[in-house]
Amino acid sequence: MASLVIKDLPPELHRRLKAEALKAHRSMTKEAIYLMEAGLQERPEEGLARGMPVPYRGKKPLTEKMIQKWKRQGLA
Repeated sequence: MASLVIKDLPPELHRRLKAEALKAHRSMTKEAIYLMEAGLQERPEEGLARGMPVPYRGKKPLTEKMIQKWKRQGLA
């Protein structure tokens, strides 16, 4: 299995990783792997990272007027 060394890890990030690992009852290594896997997962249908919005694929092109209308309606 491959290994990874992370140099110059900011102390605050180290503290947060350690805290999350403790909450999840995992080692820091296992928690780091878990977080990397979760962050790098892709939606097969879109090829996008999880959490990213799906691009607009409507029949009409979007206009600024449409976007402003949706914002007023709380839809955008």
